[in-house]
Amino acid sequence: MSPGEFAMWVAHEQWRMEQLSHDIAGRLATGRQCREAAEVFEQMADHLRRYADELDGTTVVDGDTDA
Repeated sequence: MSPGEFAMWVAHEQWRMEQLSHDIAGRLATGRQCREAAEVFEQMADHLRRYADELDGTTVVDGDTDA
């Protein structure tokens, strides 16, 4: 994923999370929405770690980092 694509994906997910936050506050959120959001957070965390590694020039192998 290019940095531009990554940025657009993050912006889209931010919008989805804002919608979910309104549903949670209004007690309208469903279990499905919450599970989907959790999956998105996990994917985002994974992408962010990989992107951070690219920025730092770090290689990740089996959970260990090697600069």
